Amino acid sequence: MIKKILIPYATYGNGHKVVANYIKERFEKKNPDIKIETLDILDYATPFMRKVSKGLFEKTMFAKNPIIWELIYRFYNHKFRSLGMRKLCYHLFDNDKMRSKIEDYNPDIIISTHFFASILASKYLKNNLIQSKLYTVITDYEVHEVWTKSFKYEEAIIVSNKEMSKELTSKGVPKNKIKVFGIPLSDAFCAELDVNTCKKKLKLDNGKLTILFFGGGNNSSVSFPFLEHLIREKYDFNIIFIAGKNNDLRKQVNDIVKKEGTKNIQVLGFVNGVKEYMTASDLVITKPGGLTVTECLFLKKPMLLINKSAGQEKANYKYLVKNKFALKASNPKEFGTYLTKIAKNPQILKKMSDNMAQDKKKTAIDELYSLVMKEHKFKVINKRKV
Repeated sequence: MIKKILIPYATYGNGHKVVANYIKERFEKKNPDIKIETLDILDYATPFMRKVSKGLFEKTMFAKNPIIWELIYRFYNHKFRSLGMRKLCYHLFDNDKMRSKIEDYNPDIIISTHFFASILASKYLKNNLIQSKLYTVITDYEVHEVWTKSFKYEEAIIVSNKEMSKELTSKGVPKNKIKVFGIPLSDAFCAELDVNTCKKKLKLDNGKLTILFFGGGNNSSVSFPFLEHLIREKYDFNIIFIAGKNNDLRKQVNDIVKKEGTKNIQVLGFVNGVKEYMTASDLVITKPGGLTVTECLFLKKPMLLINKSAGQEKANYKYLVKNKFALKASNPKEFGTYLTKIAKNPQILKKMSDNMAQDKKKTAIDELYSLVMKEHKFKVINKRKV
C-alpha cells in the first residue's frame, strides 16, 4: 500500500499554512508515489466558531490590541494554565466531521505546523482512533507551553534554534525527540539568485543602499508612521515599499510620496517573486513574523523591526535582537536614529549579516524528509503494479 501523509495546520495567520504547503510540495517532488494532503483544521470548526476565533485573533487581539494578545499569550504560557488551550482545541475542532476525515484518510504520518493540530492528533493517537506517527514543526522562535502538550505522542519536534531545544528539554521533552532543523522554506525560495542581477532587473544598480519595507498587511496603523518618517527625512536610500493586498495603505503611501515629491521609492501592492526584492535589498523593515524572519535569516538580510509586537512575534524579535540579527525600533524617532547610523556606517549591516551566516540553515525541509523516511523505512510501490 502506498503510504499517506497528512499535514494539518490552522490559519490563525498565514505562516502555518505556507509552511504546510512547502512541506507538501517538497515531499511530493522527492517521492511522487506518496499520497499527501494538507488540512486546515479551521474548516472543521462550526462556521460561527471559526469566524469568532479567527476574527478575535487576527483582527482584534493580534492586530489592533496587541497588549490584550500579549496578556493572553503570557497567561497561557504556563504548565497548568496551558491546559485550558487544550480544552479550547477540543471544543473547537474535536467533532464527528473531523474524526471522520482523519479516520477515512488514515494517515501513516502526520506533520503538524500548528499546536492545535498536534494537540488534536495526540488525542486521536491516545484513543487509538489512528496509528499515525506524529511530527510537529514549530513555526516561531520561542517555545510556548502549548507546543509541549503533545510530546508523549510525537516522534519529533522540529525547532528553529538551539535555545528552543534547551527550553523544550527543561520542560521535560526528551532530548532525542528535538530536532534543530530550522523552519522549512520552499524549493523556489532556496534557489540561488545573483544579487547584482536582481538589482539590475529592479533598476537599483546605483550604488545606494536598498531598503525593503514590508507594510504588514492590514496593520497599516503601525507601519505607516515609520514609512512617513522615512519619506519626509529624505534619506538617500533606494526604498521599496510592499503594501501587499492592503489597497488603502498603498493609496495612503502614494499620496504622501506625491506630496513630498519623493523619487527614490517604489510603492507596490501584492507581488510574486518577493525573493528577488529581498535578494536585492541591504536592509529589511518588517514585523517579526516567523516566516519572514526565517527568509531574512536564510538570505542573511539584516532586519529593522517596527511592529508593536505581542505574543510569539515579541518572542521572535527578542531572539533576533539578542543574537544581533536585527534592530528593534519602538517609535519613528528611534527608527530614524537607527537609519541615520546605518547611512553613516553601513558596516552595521555587514556585522548583522555576518552574525546570520553562522546561524544559517539551508536544508530544514530535506532534513525533515530524511528523518521521516529513515525512521519509517518507506517502501513505495510503483503505481503501475498496484
